[in-house]
Amino acid sequence: MRQDLDRKPIVWAFSTSRLRHVFESVAPTYADRADVRVFHSGFEEALATARELTESGEEVDAFIAAGANAAYLRDHAAVPVSFVRATTLDALEALARARRLSPRVGVVNFRKVVPGLDQARQFLTGLELEQRPYLTLEEARAAVADLAARGFEVVVGTGPVCDLAERAGLQAVLLYSQDSVAEAISRAVEIARIARAEELKRERLQAILAHLEEAVLAVDLDERIRALNPAMERLLDRSARELEGQRLSEVAPALGATRVLETGAAELDGVARLGARTLVVHRRPLRERGQLSGAVLTCQDATSVQRLDRTVRAQHRPSRFVARHRLDGLVGGSPAIARVRALAARYARTDATVLITGESGTGKEVVAQGIHNASTRRDHPFVAINCAAFPETLLEGELFGHEEGAFTGARRGGRPGLFESAHRGTLFLDEVGDVPLTLQTRLLRVLQERQVLRLGGNEPTPIDVRVIAATHRDLPRAVEAGQFRGDLYYRLAILPLHLPPLRERGDDAAAIAGELLTRALLRHGVPAAQPRALSLLLPLLGRHAWPGNVRELENVVERVAVLFADRDPSARVNEEELRAVLPELHGAAAPSPALATAAAATPAAPAPPVDLRRAREEQERSLIRRTVAECGGNQAEAARRLGIGRSTLWRKLNGER
Repeated sequence: MRQDLDRKPIVWAFSTSRLRHVFESVAPTYADRADVRVFHSGFEEALATARELTESGEEVDAFIAAGANAAYLRDHAAVPVSFVRATTLDALEALARARRLSPRVGVVNFRKVVPGLDQARQFLTGLELEQRPYLTLEEARAAVADLAARGFEVVVGTGPVCDLAERAGLQAVLLYSQDSVAEAISRAVEIARIARAEELKRERLQAILAHLEEAVLAVDLDERIRALNPAMERLLDRSARELEGQRLSEVAPALGATRVLETGAAELDGVARLGARTLVVHRRPLRERGQLSGAVLTCQDATSVQRLDRTVRAQHRPSRFVARHRLDGLVGGSPAIARVRALAARYARTDATVLITGESGTGKEVVAQGIHNASTRRDHPFVAINCAAFPETLLEGELFGHEEGAFTGARRGGRPGLFESAHRGTLFLDEVGDVPLTLQTRLLRVLQERQVLRLGGNEPTPIDVRVIAATHRDLPRAVEAGQFRGDLYYRLAILPLHLPPLRERGDDAAAIAGELLTRALLRHGVPAAQPRALSLLLPLLGRHAWPGNVRELENVVERVAVLFADRDPSARVNEEELRAVLPELHGAAAPSPALATAAAATPAAPAPPVDLRRAREEQERSLIRRTVAECGGNQAEAARRLGIGRSTLWRKLNGER
């Protein structure tokens, strides 16, 4: 029932003896603290009276009684019972009153003798004292009869014992004092206060659980359901009244909590099927004072979890503003990549603008993230944008932001651009060579002035941003051709960093392939296939010039991983299957010596013999032809890029040694 904190505790006192008069004399002194009501009844009659009153709508918080009557009410009533207990001082005062009536006194107390009375004889001259405990009224009647037969004239005891003594012709003195009764009432008031506070806590908790969308259920150590909220009732399609007291494993075996109750360990993020629904289930142990007392389950519909995950991803997009890669994560031991790592680490110690150049797929953004993470700006945003991915009008808004009403469809309240979003961090401008000429002027101004003006705005915003730019284009040639502003190029290229293509990195392809293959096989759930897959892949790596660089190598590795997915790791992959997924690697060239050595480290079918010198010459000619094509047929420029003379270039193109 609902119990309000501002209501005084209601206490009912029960007695059929002279103790009732003590209750009635003490109760008024508690009028400001409690509503104490005294009843002339006990045992079964007291229970019947209480039941009749509560069924008619009356409330009660605690009972008060003494002796066997209190023990009976405690064992049979749902209401807490406060016992009236006699203290040693009560007994001494009662004994002094009894001594004035007769020197022979018997003390008959419920359950045990009163401590300290035997030692009191020395203070009461001529007192003959005998104590008798009792549990039932029959035992009390027998004790009184025995004392009377032996010539005792006064009995000190509880209310019922005093009644029995007087009926036996003896004088009686009540053992309890007003102080004992007052203490029992105070104890009952405190019991009521604690019980009502706990009830209110339970009601508040139940109200909270009722509003949770998660289904919540609690079980005891026997896995019997003790509490559940409306969401769980709907999930199980049964009411709390039907479910409480039943074993969870019998009601819904898929949700059973026996393992948690056996081990005391939580089981989180479990998946269970309940009818047509898939649920995410968390099972946690419940402990009271350090001891396991049960378990609590929370269930969510899997579709709700997926929907929430999509919402979080859509709203936060953490990967756009966080740099995941580090410089020490650049795989490879070639001198070329070692120089890149060293130079990037040196650049990270400054705030100057970096221009990273290199072919597509060489990992320019990976290096940019590594520089950011090695710099003092590592705890601030890393914001990246591919300048080639936006039309001019959208790119301008993305970079510089806009004020409200700057253009049709402009966001209400305006929007900050990426320069503002990267404040105190790093802005990575990928494919900066593709920024339209009309925007290059605005970009140059931001780099010079370190403040940005939103579209449609009048007040510039100061920014503290470190810019790292990247491009695969030859910007000096673009400047010569009038396609890129020279002043912007020199503003960007303060710290130049060139990434070598994969074909110029010696034997790094093997190390990179091993790293990528481990991750890909793990994604496909077949990590044990790594030795077998690597033994097949390594002999083929040196047969290709890798025009797509690391990005192309990633594609090749992914195809190999797919080939081993859903296959026994020890199963043999035949040549036809490998050729089908890796046609570009089955040319005439041979692997480099280091790749061949790496391949020998893992068991593999022996590769067919090839002419190593001819394969190298063919690979070299392929590189030269591609470079000449990139230079538009300009052999002088191609020779400069390759670092060889024009005559050497001509001779190699024509197959001469």
